[in-house]
Amino acid sequence: MKVPKNKIVLLLAFVFVLFLILGIFYAAIVFIGGESFAQSIQSTWDSFKLFLLANEIWLFVSLAVLPGFVLPCAPLLILVGIWGAEYGIKSACIYSVAALIVNSIWTYWFAYGPGSSLVNKILQKFGHQIPKLPTKNLLEWAVILRLTPGVPFIFSNYILGLLKMPFGKYLLVSVPIISITDCGFILASAGIFGGGWKYIWTGISILIIMVIGGRVISAKTTRAD
Repeated sequence: MKVPKNKIVLLLAFVFVLFLILGIFYAAIVFIGGESFAQSIQSTWDSFKLFLLANEIWLFVSLAVLPGFVLPCAPLLILVGIWGAEYGIKSACIYSVAALIVNSIWTYWFAYGPGSSLVNKILQKFGHQIPKLPTKNLLEWAVILRLTPGVPFIFSNYILGLLKMPFGKYLLVSVPIISITDCGFILASAGIFGGGWKYIWTGISILIIMVIGGRVISAKTTRAD
């Protein structure tokens, strides 16, 4: 059974709008608070960065938890790269991959359970519901979401949970892609802040390969549809 693409796009758009509303809400708070409020947020973030770099356990705990609350992964991964440049790239990659896998698991189950019920109730008011996709379609969408540039990490977690992708298949697709992309980002960050050109080129090369792979798979899926 092939599920119409417009139903999937509708769900993607709905979740995107939810993220957008959160972003607008944050921007409104900063705007209302004025420049002094924005500076206080920046000051708090700077203090938080220093704390995380001095306490690596909390750095990786933050990576496992905070992206689930719509904090972008990139700033935290940059901090991991800075930490890795001083304490070891291998350790930084291993710990950060473990943290992101933990994040992927708990956000998936949150979206699969309470998140799915809430979104379905909202969509039903407009005559829609979360589509049910065959496993093959889900695998294709999972790969596309994971490899498409600009799609936030947490966005993919929640979408795949809402679509109720089988957990085993979810991990099968997510873990390798997350691991490779994460290590590429860590290498690039460590190289930039640690002065190692080999890390910069290796990290950037990995990220470019992942982006190209995502576009190729996405193009093949579009032609097949």
